[in-house]
Amino acid sequence: MTTERTVTSSTTGTYAAKVQSQRDFDADKVGVFFDGEFYHCSGREGGNDPASDFRVIYILVKRNQTDLSLTFHKLLYVTGSGPIRDKAIANEGTFTVNFDESVQHYKMSFHVVAKGPGIPDVDILGSFDLRQE
Repeated sequence: MTTERTVTSSTTGTYAAKVQSQRDFDADKVGVFFDGEFYHCSGREGGNDPASDFRVIYILVKRNQTDLSLTFHKLLYVTGSGPIRDKAIANEGTFTVNFDESVQHYKMSFHVVAKGPGIPDVDILGSFDLRQE
């Protein structure tokens, strides 16, 4: 089950995933912004205290400047517990991108296997539904 969360007064929505060998991911903080080339779509679970556990799924979606098409660029999966951090990256996978910029509504589903140094591969199946208000 996902719950709607608010990051700032301008971004709301859900960001959830099934993560191999871990509990389900359900972000307490969500965000999306466009830097002129990439959409940065993030969900963060936990981590309000520096010593607490947290997880982040951060996705970059590239907008082609010529035809304005959208393509997946990269997914980062970061976990932390106190000072210990692990990071896994996926550069490919299966994605469905449905961004409606005219109403600032950003939906995406994804399935990737993220890889990182010294950690097992992480199979992630998830989606987000974010709105800018």
